Amino acid sequence: MKVNKHLLQGKFFQLEINDPYAGPILLDEKLASRCGYVLSEDVWGNPVFRASVLGCHVTNEADELFSLTVNIKVSSFSSMRAAVTYTYPMYCSYSSWASREIVCEENYMEVSVKTDVPAVSNDYTVAWMSALPETQNVAYQLWQLMFVSPSGRKRITVSDAGKLGYSFNNTLSRVYLRAPYHSNESDVSLVSGVNMNMVTSTSMYRQRWLLLLIDTTVSCPIVVQESTFMSKNILMGVDGQVIVNPEEKNYLLEHNETHIGITIPIGAEGGQLKSSISGGVYGVTYSIDLFLEHTWTVADWQTTKYTVIRSITTPFMPQIPTVTNNTLPEERLFNIAFGHFLPDVSLVAIAIGNVPFTLREAQHHGFRIYEIPISNRMKEFILEVSFDDPYVLKEYVNRNETKYTLLVNYTLSVGPEMTLWYHSAEVECVIADIELPEAVGYCDEENLYLAIPTFGLHQYWNLYLGNKLLNRLIVLTNGYLAATNSTHLILQIPLFATGVIYEDVSFQKIKARFDVALRKVRTMETLQMFSVSCNFNSSAFITPEKIQSLMSFPYAQFEGDYIVYENEISYEKETLPGQSVPTITRDPDYRLTVLCYYRAKETLVLGAFTSDPSTSPHFGSGTMVARSNTAAYRRTRQALNVISRVSKDDSFVEFYEPNVAILKRPVEPVFLEVELKDESPDAELYLENCWVTGSLDFNSIPRWNITVDGQVVIEQPMHSTAKPWFLPELLICSLKQV
Repeated sequence: MKVNKHLLQGKFFQLEINDPYAGPILLDEKLASRCGYVLSEDVWGNPVFRASVLGCHVTNEADELFSLTVNIKVSSFSSMRAAVTYTYPMYCSYSSWASREIVCEENYMEVSVKTDVPAVSNDYTVAWMSALPETQNVAYQLWQLMFVSPSGRKRITVSDAGKLGYSFNNTLSRVYLRAPYHSNESDVSLVSGVNMNMVTSTSMYRQRWLLLLIDTTVSCPIVVQESTFMSKNILMGVDGQVIVNPEEKNYLLEHNETHIGITIPIGAEGGQLKSSISGGVYGVTYSIDLFLEHTWTVADWQTTKYTVIRSITTPFMPQIPTVTNNTLPEERLFNIAFGHFLPDVSLVAIAIGNVPFTLREAQHHGFRIYEIPISNRMKEFILEVSFDDPYVLKEYVNRNETKYTLLVNYTLSVGPEMTLWYHSAEVECVIADIELPEAVGYCDEENLYLAIPTFGLHQYWNLYLGNKLLNRLIVLTNGYLAATNSTHLILQIPLFATGVIYEDVSFQKIKARFDVALRKVRTMETLQMFSVSCNFNSSAFITPEKIQSLMSFPYAQFEGDYIVYENEISYEKETLPGQSVPTITRDPDYRLTVLCYYRAKETLVLGAFTSDPSTSPHFGSGTMVARSNTAAYRRTRQALNVISRVSKDDSFVEFYEPNVAILKRPVEPVFLEVELKDESPDAELYLENCWVTGSLDFNSIPRWNITVDGQVVIEQPMHSTAKPWFLPELLICSLKQV
């Protein structure tokens, strides 16, 4: 009989044996071993009750039909008050009795013998024949037992044997003895490497005309080695059912002259796998209820049927579950398989990113959790989570990839004990799902603009102006304007704001550029530069007053290897009262200090502007003669070993040929390179005077000074009507060595 453990969940229970004459009797350990009852549990924790057909309270009908009634009492209290009683009748039929049958159960040994077996053996070497002298003292019509042990012989009545834990009785055709293991009358010995628990006894019955001696010796396990021993049949079974063809279930039944062996593959049909936790590790055990039935004959007995019933359980076998990442990047979906588990394991909760969820809460949130069966009666749990779930960790990596990380903690109920067990897992997936922004630049008459997509700003990357984070403070401090819409950040940068780079400045144009860097938030790695570059009309910003201020550097000083020119640009606003009413204004005068640094020992670069474009023809010509500093052109008062060249642009890569007339517009700069050929490493060359004139004579007039004593003056040309400005002119410079 097997009781479903769920009926007993959280409750107490007892078994009672219904005696047909005395009523219910509570089952305890002593009663069980004496009367042939076994109460144990299977691997799932379900209570299992077994009874011998020769049990004390079994109703026997002609040694063929057997019945027993038990009561199952269930209560919520340990005192068993308010118990509910369930009555369960048990029936069994058995008629294939052998002359002698031995049963080895978990808590008792039992031997039964047919009473029609001859009482006296012709083999006087049999140990039980030593009981013959004792028969003279046996009372008439009374059964007595004689035990033979290493301590000697003991003769007792059946009632006294019952007090020692034995059970002796007879049925219509049989006499049986049931003995507990390790009683005082038993003997433990090693036979062929097998420990034997043996009770050697003789049952005696005497009438006036009859002396009946029955060998009721029992041993579990037992190995018979007599020469007259003949094995008749060996059968095995599982759960009380005989297995006719064990090989069909991958069972192996082997035997030789001394041993019988049964080999069962772990997990084979008929057994039970059970999940459990040991030392925080998940694993399984395998149990199977086996019985072995061995039928043999010896010279003094017709047939002996020997039955051994054993429940076998393997040691704990660790089974480390695995997490299989079946993530589908194209669907942006984590798919994780967690297994393999037996059916007695259930998932009760999960935690995603350290946030706990019951299964109902997880399903409601949008996680998909289900289990699928796999081979060998195993199963695994499947978890599906979207990449876009807020509990999924996201990290921007490389240039355009996102690393999605899912942290999972499983809570499982394991085995029939429903032990809670936890297992954590971490899975990652990196996909290229980020598009780097592309900025658009444009300009108006006074400003530069950058339009930058806002996606990912401050989350994946930031904008930097040089090494400074382009934030609200920098925008306000530098005079920028920033505006955002649903998709873009628009930066307005005034032409003369901080951070603007001037690539070219002339009276015709101002070429300006503004750069911002796109950098990663975490690593500061520069991914790309956003630039806007435009040409602006110089005339819109530079007036004659500003030209004078721009070109005049009355103050110069040396700072290490640099010459520093300094000047201050100012603009004073005049406020005129209207209708004799004073006007008060908070607008300050505009002042700007300009510093220019030049390396003192580098090649001299000079750009000369010939005229105001508003008063000059659109095109003019000037003769720029580049000559080597030969003796014919040296001034006698200061002869320098120099070589001069005129460059085609400010790169100083391509130069005009010497003694070639150069055509220039009046407003175009002239780039002059002068090289001092002096062997002294300390020699330095400085620009002294530069002027424009029509003759190579140093004293020719008219002349228009550009620099005087190293200071830029740029006088307005005062040419006569007899000599138009567009006629060929000469640029002459004098240098001095220090």
